[in-house]
Amino acid sequence: MPLCRDVESFVYALVELRNLEINLDNDGDPEELSARLKETVGAFDPTPFTDEDSQWNL
Repeated sequence: MPLCRDVESFVYALVELRNLEINLDNDGDPEELSARLKETVGAFDPTPFTDEDSQWNL
């Protein structure tokens, strides 16, 4: 199962993941931030979240 559809999508997902880390360090709500990451990345490329057992979902 591919992690992302292409390199651009992978880099986008990594940038958003880094933003999540920064927001967690600033006392952001982990569940809300996780949902926002999934929504943001999924809107750009749904590939990471199509499989329940993907590394992105774990």
